[in-house]
Amino acid sequence: MYFRSFALLSAVLFVALGSVAAGPVAPVQATSQQAAPRPTISAEPLSDRRVHYEISATLDVETRTVGGTARVVWRNPDRVPVSELQFHFYLNAFAGPETTFMTESGGRHRGFEAGSSDPWGGIDITSMSLFRGDAAQSDLLPALEFIRPDDGNPNDFTVARVVLPEPVAPGDSAVVDVAFTSRLPEIVARTGWLPGPSGRPFFMVAQWFPKLGVYEIPGQRYVPADADRGAWSTHQFHANSEFYADFGTYDARLTVPADHVVGATGLLVSGDADGSAGATKTLRYRAEDVHDFAWTASPEFLVHEDTWEHVRIRLLLMPTHADQAERHLEATRISLASLDERLGTYPWTTLTVVDGLGGANGMEYPTLITAGTFYGLPSWFRPLELVIVHEFGHQYFQGMLASNEAEEAWLDEGMNSYIETKVMDAAWPEGSVVDVAGIRISGRDFHRISYTKNDPSRGALQTKSWEYRFGDFGKASYSKPATVMHSLEGYLGAERMDAFLKAYVAEWRFRHPTARDLQDVAERVADENLDWFFDQYVHGTAVLDYRVDGFSSSRIEDSLHVATVRLHRARDGTFPVTVRVRFADGTVKDQTWRGDTAWQNLTFRGPAKAVEVYIDPDNAVPLDVNRLNNRRVAFSERNNDFAQRGALRLTAFLQRLMFLLGGL
Repeated sequence: MYFRSFALLSAVLFVALGSVAAGPVAPVQATSQQAAPRPTISAEPLSDRRVHYEISATLDVETRTVGGTARVVWRNPDRVPVSELQFHFYLNAFAGPETTFMTESGGRHRGFEAGSSDPWGGIDITSMSLFRGDAAQSDLLPALEFIRPDDGNPNDFTVARVVLPEPVAPGDSAVVDVAFTSRLPEIVARTGWLPGPSGRPFFMVAQWFPKLGVYEIPGQRYVPADADRGAWSTHQFHANSEFYADFGTYDARLTVPADHVVGATGLLVSGDADGSAGATKTLRYRAEDVHDFAWTASPEFLVHEDTWEHVRIRLLLMPTHADQAERHLEATRISLASLDERLGTYPWTTLTVVDGLGGANGMEYPTLITAGTFYGLPSWFRPLELVIVHEFGHQYFQGMLASNEAEEAWLDEGMNSYIETKVMDAAWPEGSVVDVAGIRISGRDFHRISYTKNDPSRGALQTKSWEYRFGDFGKASYSKPATVMHSLEGYLGAERMDAFLKAYVAEWRFRHPTARDLQDVAERVADENLDWFFDQYVHGTAVLDYRVDGFSSSRIEDSLHVATVRLHRARDGTFPVTVRVRFADGTVKDQTWRGDTAWQNLTFRGPAKAVEVYIDPDNAVPLDVNRLNNRRVAFSERNNDFAQRGALRLTAFLQRLMFLLGGL
């Protein structure tokens, strides 16, 4: 998911700086999607497939509901019997004003508010039964009990448990049949409906069915290896948290109005996903080795198709953005190629990119992402590209790795934000986010300023999402970890950082890693203990600020001068940095300062008078929150230094102003 401040920043810059519309791109002739041999590139399972869902659902456009049935199969991975199942009913977050989500968010999410005419939604369970091999049914509905493991809110109904008539033996499976009706809210957070450009509703159907939590066995994530038994991990739907589920397979049949264009997780195996004549149509999708299933439908989508290697790309575009098709497709191709090189092969055979509405945009689901743009988006301003790159990155950090976003949001959002900057800054090196009239903002700078603009000491990365103070979640889950990882790259070097990321994804794909697992891989690749780094900047709230307090230069011989540099650690963070002295004849001398003392004097010897001192001259450690105090120049050398510093301060001011406006 992309955090709300960027969407509002887009609007601010558009109004402030004007627009230059991209040239029109004609939509390709839509054709019926042809089934590929399999949903993934592998003939063998990529995950342990603990769950299987068979869903039949019908969209009722008039009532904004999805009625359906689901057969849910759960296999017990533990070494002991398990006596209950736990489910998420995420749509119940929108059941009324007193749910945990609504009280935490105030009905606002990423800058969007709940609608006034029909804001509410939820899931009504009409039957739930245990299917047995002899076809006998055990009614489970009387045993369904809503629980509130995080806050005890009696008005929250997003998590439930059901005690089974008999425990599920190790290795055996429970098969549960559920009938449900999902009431879709007006979109405020990721899911629901909104009127499209013509007034007919657009639907984003996400987190819409009864969804199993994750049963974690001993040794998995933070369950001790010597524990007697595993435990369910099912958190309520909070304003900041996203989702966590097990890998499995989905077989979904969706019945919609015939003229609606549909996009969904997985591979279309039957039916026509494009608009067609008639009253209704039924589409069947198959998805493998995924942890979720989402879909969208609208009669207004323009369909564009493309391919990259083994991936069939399907772009569903609103008609108001018809001239931006190639920008969507180019960003998608760049994302596929870049992450294939950086992190490994994308394992699925389809990818759907949706140009949605409102709060549905800027979100990720397996093999399906929602983008976000506005009319007349100028070519020098790239929020569209940034959001696509970011949401596609989630196909790795969430789609494949599937960390627990409620407990460790930064492992997904933050690691993905770091990769997003690498892709963006490589594809558009002159200014990947903004490049106009000499103002150039890179992806790395975008996140660094976002981290430093508020009190950077607030919010450790390793914090449960609902425990952040107001305003800290976005910084600590997106921009701060991106900046932390860029600084780790500065320490390890690009080659070792690349090796670490590839090893992390290869080792933990489809296995739900933790922060501890990520650090273990980093230390193994670096061949050193990195507690000093992770303790300060992942588990702690250390802030880094080094400054040059002054320097002097004296001649001790005709061709030998000694410079004495006074350095100051202004905050509590430490990080080894390069200190560079430049002498009048152009000679440069470097030393490493560990920065573990409040004050430090360093001496440099050179053939001429020292004229400049620079801490971290290569900008390898963006965690330093104030780079304007990292440099001192001798008075005789200042020339245009005042103008240079003024330009730096102006740029910093503009960036801070844009982020301030974006956060309103």
